[in-house]
Amino acid sequence: MNKQNGFTLVELVAVIVLLGILAVAALPRFIDLRGDARTGTLEAIVGSTRSAAVQVYAKSLIQNKIVAGQTVVDGPLTIATEFGYPAANDVTAANDIGDLVSVDGDASVIWMASDAGAGTARLVGYDDDGDADVADDNCYVTYTESAVVGTLPTIVITDNTGC
Repeated sequence: MNKQNGFTLVELVAVIVLLGILAVAALPRFIDLRGDARTGTLEAIVGSTRSAAVQVYAKSLIQNKIVAGQTVVDGPLTIATEFGYPAANDVTAANDIGDLVSVDGDASVIWMASDAGAGTARLVGYDDDGDADVADDNCYVTYTESAVVGTLPTIVITDNTGC
C-alpha cells in the first residue's frame, strides 16, 4: 500500500483563509495610519504657514515696513506684522497669522487663541477634546513671531506624541 503524507488542498485553503482573517483583524492594531496622517497634516500646516509668512514679508519689504509693530495692507486685508512677518496674536482689528492660514478643512484642527490675545507665539493643531486648547492633546505646531529684523518666524511641530 502506498501511503502519502501531507495536507489536502481543502486544508491548505482553510488555513490560508484563516490567516487572511487574522491579518485583517490584527493589522490595524500594529499600523497607525491615523497618526501618520495627522503628522502629515501638521507638516502641511508648517509649509503653508511658512509660505504665508514669506509672502507677507515680501509685502512688508515693498511697503518699507520691516520694523516691530507695523501693519501691511494686502488688498482688503490689514495684517499686523513684527519685523515684516505676520504677528502671532493681534489684539487690534488687523489680521494675524491665524487669520492668514485657513485650517477649516478639519473641524478638530484649530488655531489656539493665546491668553488675552497677547504673546509672541501661537499654537495650531488638533483639539480632540473640544476645549480650545491644543497643547493638552499633544499634536500641534508652534508659530513664534520674528524677534529681530531679518530672521524668519519659528514654525515647528512642537509635539506630535498625541497624533
